[in-house]
Amino acid sequence: MNKWVVTAVVAVIGLIMMSMSVIQLANAPEAKLLEPYLTLPEFELTDQFGKPFTRENLKGKLTVAEFIFTRCPSACPVMSRRTAELYELYKNAPNVQFISITVDPDYDTEEVLQRYAKMHGVTDERWKFLRHPNLQTIATLCEKGFYMAAEKLPGGHATKLVVIDANGMIRAYFDYNDVNLIGSMKLALRRLAEEFPEVKSVAQSK
Repeated sequence: MNKWVVTAVVAVIGLIMMSMSVIQLANAPEAKLLEPYLTLPEFELTDQFGKPFTRENLKGKLTVAEFIFTRCPSACPVMSRRTAELYELYKNAPNVQFISITVDPDYDTEEVLQRYAKMHGVTDERWKFLRHPNLQTIATLCEKGFYMAAEKLPGGHATKLVVIDANGMIRAYFDYNDVNLIGSMKLALRRLAEEFPEVKSVAQSK
């Protein structure tokens, strides 16, 4: 075979391999953590059983938070499915918890939230569905606490999944429809676990 042909074939193979590497790198999960300066304010919500849930309940655990409403026809079902997947992944890590805050409290009563939790396979207290009877309180918490938009609720709620560290500080935001969401969030939780000795088991088990 002509040496120029061989050289050309090798060059083409090299370009193909390089292109595949670039594609894999572009599609690789990322977990960019924010510096710990976004502190959540004091708040007081109740879960699907009427038990209080405050900022103190965030301390000592890694938390994944989201704003949803149970009769949402679009983003919320996807968000809840992804959260359910994470909930199952971390079933042996009690120091990882999940909170879903409803932006439709008039409809999402405790009974409705209990049914919604059951529908998504919730069997313990690691995933709580939270509410407050005053919608404006929820909007304020979303905007001034989580730094996300809350316009024309319930339909205009934010569709990010928020990672909160063991000191109750926001450390990452993830788009609910990101194809690498689960992998990226696992990386984020692992990196945060390395910062907090009390949740070190998360880094060791995942």
